[in-house]
Amino acid sequence: MTNNIRLNVKQKQSLQLSLRTWLPLLQAPLQELDTLFKEYSYENPFLEVNSSFESSSSNTSSYSSNGDDDKRGFIENMSLYTESIYDKIDLQLCPPLFPTPNSQKVAQEILFYINDEGYFEGNIEKIALKCNVYKEFVETIRQRFAYLEPIGVGAYDLKESFLFQLNELEIDEELYNFIKKIIANLKNIDKYCTHHRFEDAKEIIKKFKTPPAIEYLADQPYIIPDFFVEVDDDIRIKINNDYYPDIIVSDPFKTKNEEIKKKLKEARDLVNLLELRKSTLYKLILIIVEKQIAFFIGSELKPLTMSEVANELGFEESTISRAVSNKYIKCARGTYPLKYFFTNAVSKNLSSSEIKNYLSSVVEAEDHENPFTDQDLVEMVQKRYNVEMVRRTITKYRKLLDMPSSKERKKIYKMQD
Repeated sequence: MTNNIRLNVKQKQSLQLSLRTWLPLLQAPLQELDTLFKEYSYENPFLEVNSSFESSSSNTSSYSSNGDDDKRGFIENMSLYTESIYDKIDLQLCPPLFPTPNSQKVAQEILFYINDEGYFEGNIEKIALKCNVYKEFVETIRQRFAYLEPIGVGAYDLKESFLFQLNELEIDEELYNFIKKIIANLKNIDKYCTHHRFEDAKEIIKKFKTPPAIEYLADQPYIIPDFFVEVDDDIRIKINNDYYPDIIVSDPFKTKNEEIKKKLKEARDLVNLLELRKSTLYKLILIIVEKQIAFFIGSELKPLTMSEVANELGFEESTISRAVSNKYIKCARGTYPLKYFFTNAVSKNLSSSEIKNYLSSVVEAEDHENPFTDQDLVEMVQKRYNVEMVRRTITKYRKLLDMPSSKERKKIYKMQD
């Protein structure tokens, strides 16, 4: 009985260890696998890592025609790689701002939902459910991001990001309150131009970072596709093997030493986890291509959620979120992040992405003298797709596309003409 209990405990500990290794390995961008495995090899004398860059010339994959082009570009741009926004934030998720394991766990979940610009795109209630805490607690943790570098990350939008940045300034109360009022009404900033502190406020606002992670956007690492997708008479999905490190597990002698046997097992587990990463991502890409086949042959995206894919693969939705993070597909239409292929449904077979693309094309060809109003666009969408639509939804899509209102577009057209 005692032996069975010990065996169960050992198996549970081994599973937890594998999961702690597996999730970061699944989430890691392709170009960071070398570094990640070299770190493992420093702690394990039986694990040997041959860099994918060093070995690729003699170990070219069967899809090197695409891979070589990307590799050359990556090597040429290696000197431009700097610490990412996620690396920067991750290092700060520690005491005193995040003093407990619970607060750090929630902070890490929030980090998963911060986009490349530095804005938070997650759902507070979902994070609360996943971490088994109150949503108010999640929000307090998110608010603490206001004290992280770069200032402004973790905010919902530009206004909140400006408030985060404003709160870090040492200025007098009158100017602080005045800038706060301007931020709340940025679209009508001209109405404050007669205020005696307007010039001071304008100079400060001009220095705010927008988006908050702008300096990291400028130094994005070279994008390497994880998979190449070709669709003609057949569908071909090819993994970019050129950037996977070659892993060798050396076992020079047989031993009964438990510590050495443990290290050997860890080394073998890492090899298996690397293969599991490949197979999991392949299955994920296969589902995406099957569900979005219309896109790959030149049409629009269909509605697809991470929850649907998670159910098909038998994973948690949060695992799928980690899996798609920093992963890319290269196809005939270009290189796309995996997140691009997940889009909400407007109706059964109509995605929000398709409507956005339609709005872009309509506005691009509109009469400069009489631009379409949001109500015009509503009626056009309803007629084209035979769906019920409200104006505020179209307004929301227009803003997501960074598209000015009809009045603002008319002014811009006049200036251009």
